[in-house]
Amino acid sequence: MSAIGGVLAVVAALVAWRVSQRLLAVEQERDERRNAEAVREQAELVYVLGAMLPDRNDDERWAIALYNGSTKPVFDVLVESQRLDGSATNAPLKLGALPPGRFVVPGHPKYHWGNLLDLDRTDEQVDYLIKGKGTTMIQRVRFCDAARREWELENGTRLIPSAPDGP
Repeated sequence: MSAIGGVLAVVAALVAWRVSQRLLAVEQERDERRNAEAVREQAELVYVLGAMLPDRNDDERWAIALYNGSTKPVFDVLVESQRLDGSATNAPLKLGALPPGRFVVPGHPKYHWGNLLDLDRTDEQVDYLIKGKGTTMIQRVRFCDAARREWELENGTRLIPSAPDGP
């Protein structure tokens, strides 16, 4: 009788061990998902769109709108864009940092791009190019989050971890 009780105790211990292993695996997967989400959290709050400033002259009418919805700046921002009709590539826009907020950078006849304008501090009208040919204006955006992880936005909106440039 005690032998049967011993065997049953061993079987119960094995079943309990197996169940605890499965629960541990589920917990680890959940922790990994949460960590991956935390890594992407700041980068997911950044996007870039083509824009038009209708109140400006032709040389400064086309612009790049940048949005950083996080509470921390992003760094080493590089925006590659093209003309609306796709006929030419624009000079790249390079920013050392993009603070939290909504911004626009108008074109400039001499320097390609003007100053970063905070849309919360100006009444300037901005028309975002979010349909038709306007969706192709922004080609690629690269930046580093506050933890210096590199990210890339394809077409200004699709987030992927940035791959290093080739040789």
